[in-house]
Parts: sequence; C-alpha cells; structure tokens
Amino acid sequence: MSPSKENVKPFTPGSVKGLMLLEAAVLAFLGIWLGNEYMHNIYMQLAFNSLIGAHLTTYTMLIGLAIGLGGTVTAFTLWKNLREAKYKLEHISSPHLRGSVKKALSALPTMDEETTIERRLSPTATMAHITQKPTSPQNQPTNPTTQPLPPVQDPQNKQP
Repeated sequence: MSPSKENVKPFTPGSVKGLMLLEAAVLAFLGIWLGNEYMHNIYMQLAFNSLIGAHLTTYTMLIGLAIGLGGTVTAFTLWKNLREAKYKLEHISSPHLRGSVKKALSALPTMDEETTIERRLSPTATMAHITQKPTSPQNQPTNPTTQPLPPVQDPQNKQP
C-alpha cells in the first residue's frame, strides 16, 4: 500500500496545545494592556498619532505593493509547478501509465478551447444569441408543446 493511501490522522500533543493556549493568553493580555495604556495616556496618544498619522499613505502603499508582489510571485510559482508537473506527466517512462496520462491530458482544455468557452459564456455572446432572429421557420425544430413568442414591439416606435 502506498503512503498516500494510508489513513493517517493528524496528531498534536497535549503539551503543544497547552503552549499554544498560553501564548494566545499572553498575546491577549498584552493587547488589552496596550489598548488601555493608549486610552489613558495622552503622551502615548500623541506619539502614536504622530508616528502613524504622518506616514499613513506610505504604509498603505507599502502594504498594497507587498500584497501585489506576493500575489504575483505566488501565481508565477503555481504556474511554474503546473508546467513542470505537466511536462513530467507528458514524458513519463512507464508505457502502462503513458496511455492513461495521454488520455487525461487530452481531456484538459487548451488555450483555444478556453477562449471559445469564455466567448460562449460571455454576457455579450449570450445576448447576441438571444436576440438573433431565426432565418426561416423551416430550419427551426418543431416541438408541439412549445409555441413561439410574439415579437416584442419597441415602446418608442408605436406602429399599428
């Protein structure tokens, strides 16, 4: 049996759980103490407001830049790993697995198919499909349970 098939439950020792609870309690105590100190100490309020208030836009820009760069690095890393995994699957050496891998890879959409799917699901394409007028009634499939809707007239163009 392979290691990935085994049913292994995660286990955290009791001492680690106790240490995590103790750390959370210390952090909560320090947070409450710092909040109370800020509320009752005018000198701390002045120092904090001058430090943060003067450079608030700089901090905001740095945080936004860090989030953007982190997301870009994460996306690139995931794309690179996916590309490497696909390459390894395409060049697998076992002939027994090669057929099933090729079959699975052929089922994945390519870039052209994704574009076609996106075009089919886009709102403009859907509206164009809905508003298309049938070319001739002979080409339309007939279903006795459905009846065609009457044409909708434009309220601004009132013609009898």
